[in-house]
Amino acid sequence: MIPRLAQRTRFAAVALLATAALGLTACTGGSAAAPSGDVATLDQGLSTSIDDAIATAMQQSGSTQAVVGVWSGDNAYVHGYGDGVDGSSLIRGAQATQPVMCALLLDFVADGTVTLDRLVEKDLTRQSGIDEVTYDQLCGMTSGLADYKATIADVFVNNPTRPWPEQELIAQGLAGSPLPWPGRDVNVSDTNALVLSRALHVKTGEAISDLLKARVFEPAGMGSSYFPGLTSTSISGDTLSGLAYPSSGGAPVCEAGVAEKPDVSPSMLGGAGATVTTVTDLKNFYEHYFDGTFGGKSAQRVTETVPLQNPERDADGNPTSEPDAAAGEWAFGTEKIGPFFGRSGAITGTLTAAYHDPESGFSVVVALNNSSAGAAFVKTLAFELAALATEAGAGPELTWTAAQQAELLAAAAICQAPPEGEATE
Repeated sequence: MIPRLAQRTRFAAVALLATAALGLTACTGGSAAAPSGDVATLDQGLSTSIDDAIATAMQQSGSTQAVVGVWSGDNAYVHGYGDGVDGSSLIRGAQATQPVMCALLLDFVADGTVTLDRLVEKDLTRQSGIDEVTYDQLCGMTSGLADYKATIADVFVNNPTRPWPEQELIAQGLAGSPLPWPGRDVNVSDTNALVLSRALHVKTGEAISDLLKARVFEPAGMGSSYFPGLTSTSISGDTLSGLAYPSSGGAPVCEAGVAEKPDVSPSMLGGAGATVTTVTDLKNFYEHYFDGTFGGKSAQRVTETVPLQNPERDADGNPTSEPDAAAGEWAFGTEKIGPFFGRSGAITGTLTAAYHDPESGFSVVVALNNSSAGAAFVKTLAFELAALATEAGAGPELTWTAAQQAELLAAAAICQAPPEGEATE
């Protein structure tokens, strides 16, 4: 066990790095003279509030870099924090990019290649364990397929360059499947996107990278985005320098100290979130996804929702309880919380959240370069930024406040120094 004084020194150093990194690039709120890749046309007071929220979240998560984008009407604040980072820096989008697979599916539905009610087993004829699963259920998260990460999440953090064959990960998910009431209950699971990716590849005989480029990235104006080769562990160009604490039982081991994670195998997520992107490209995708770019007559499917919380059921599967509406809803590849549709996610070294309100057009995307705080942390940060915009008259009506989200972030902070005056032995 490392003495607490040593821990405090290390944690304070991370906090100082985060504060210094913020100071390098966060002085342009509301200014027309923003660095390359940055945009600053929102009200300066709101921009400053965003800077302050990012600075606090960086310290709470042990991050030294961040990228944020907030879009309201014709105005935006797109900004990078940290050495070598600006608003155009590349990020590993993780599950925030997972809906691109559902957009790809809808594009194939529009041209008649598949139908939403088609059984996936008709295309993956050699894959056991997917009986009666439809394409619609893969994006609707009602397939009953369990998430594959349950028993191997620590390996992703502690050995981030290990290659993961797609079939190995699918097998991990199938080992815990089927979950109760397939076809009815919602269970958010990355195994769905992996199976979808594999099925579309087998169905078409084309690489997922090529399919996404031609059918999703180009139509959505995602000029910097790409689906990487799954054997490549690096990103060319300006990108976040990933960090993470070692992981045990899914929790950060603070005493071991934060570690740089410059190389990460995208195969740990594959079709469930390997896409490399930018905050602006992600905003562009969500706008097009909810504006009907993908799917033709089936495009309306993206906004059809069911409760995220499953009801209790009797022996015949009939609901015997009402789900809690506060838990949110699930749509087609995205969750819906308040007016926002989107996703948050984590891949070793990076956290990303992207949320869009189709009615008002408001969007928020944020990424941090330490993955240890988890996807829920960056999701809360995105909702805090949205609330700051709302309170400044630039965002949609919300049922939460920035102060409430700030309290949640403080409670979720990781590896913080003990309060002054507490014993250090």
